[in-house]
Amino acid sequence: MGRIKKRSNTLSRIFMEYVLVMLGALVILASGTVFAFHILVNTGCVYPANYAERKIDESYDLILNTDEVTEDMIPPLCQYIIFSLDGQKLGGNMTEESAKIAWDVVTRQGATGNYFYKVIERKTEYVVLQYRLIPQYRSVFLREHFIGPQNLLTTIFLLGGIAIIILPSVRFGKRIKKCMQPMMQAVEKIKNQELEYEVAYSGIKEFDDCILSIDEMRFTLKDALERQWKTEQDKNRQMSALAHDIKTPLTVVRGNAELLCETELSGEQRQNTLHIINSALQIQDYVQKLIDVTKSAAGITSAPEKIDTKALLDDIKKQTEGLLEIYHLAMNWEEKRDSQTLTIVYDQVVRAVMNIIQNAAEHTPEGGCIRIHVEEEKESLRFTVEDSGNGFTKEALLHGADQFFMDDTSRSGEAHYGIGLFFAKTAAENHEGELVLENSEETGGAKVEISFRSFR
Repeated sequence: MGRIKKRSNTLSRIFMEYVLVMLGALVILASGTVFAFHILVNTGCVYPANYAERKIDESYDLILNTDEVTEDMIPPLCQYIIFSLDGQKLGGNMTEESAKIAWDVVTRQGATGNYFYKVIERKTEYVVLQYRLIPQYRSVFLREHFIGPQNLLTTIFLLGGIAIIILPSVRFGKRIKKCMQPMMQAVEKIKNQELEYEVAYSGIKEFDDCILSIDEMRFTLKDALERQWKTEQDKNRQMSALAHDIKTPLTVVRGNAELLCETELSGEQRQNTLHIINSALQIQDYVQKLIDVTKSAAGITSAPEKIDTKALLDDIKKQTEGLLEIYHLAMNWEEKRDSQTLTIVYDQVVRAVMNIIQNAAEHTPEGGCIRIHVEEEKESLRFTVEDSGNGFTKEALLHGADQFFMDDTSRSGEAHYGIGLFFAKTAAENHEGELVLENSEETGGAKVEISFRSFR
């Protein structure tokens, strides 16, 4: 088992690094914003927040003692209005709304809004100055057409803060995703039953612990699969050996029965002897199917070869005629061929189709008919076999092609073993085809479709 030797970081440590980086960046951004503001103020590009208030203090005495207040005496960044003692507007540049607020300030009623007011009480009039305690651009154009420097710096700080949060988060997510790749790859390999691989290093302790657990599971699964495979191989060898052993006494029984038929026997004795021969042939066929199944399970198959389609179908048709003659059944054969040759495993295809036909014959009453439709197109061959029996049960439709399936309520009323259909399904899958079990609407019996694709 591969062990991770490198030192791994923890998720909490990585997250803390992310938080510290984010906080450090925010502090730098805030410091940079404040520093930039001070540079703008020191260079005179931006007036500080109390600039207007300072200028009012400098101009206070001049406005208070001058004979006549003129606009050039008004401090920068200030609006002004002059009232008579009875509240009449004598001059200024305030708006009507601001003028009303200014007079409220004069009469000690207080001010509302975002502006501050300074009242200079002269002998015959009041001079009210309006100003704001916020930084402002020195440029009149910027003051009139651009957001204030305070709002600008706040916006820059917010956008920078968002960027500082998003960018490290994206990087953190990509880092975590990258570190998860070894674990995901290990899971994917196990899913695909690829159990031979090197353990990769993730760099995060929690992920590495999971990888090690997955690795332990891999070795456990590998050991279990190897034991299962060995057990299956042993079972297949035993089944194959047993099947071969059965063939010898069957040959003896069949041979002696055939010799008995050559002697003088009564009608009843001859009939019984023929039953023995037919049963021996049937058992022999089942034994051959069992041998075929064990070979398929072990992966023992013949090499594909280019076959003349007509010769293949003639062979199957000839075998079918001989089989149905034994069962006293009629045959309805239809075929449609497009090409001349197919690359297939000949013995597999023939035995798979014959298994289906024999299964249909076994469940069709004497005097019935087996319908066989053959269609070849696009380098594929499809057989459709329909009988006139009782059809598949619900259970057989679901599991009829499973290995050693037995349906006690089968169409014949006897136990039915799925060796033949299982072999047919295996042969179809080896040729990238399929086996489909249905019940025929036309005959009322079973309908089996099997297809084979030509090897390329």
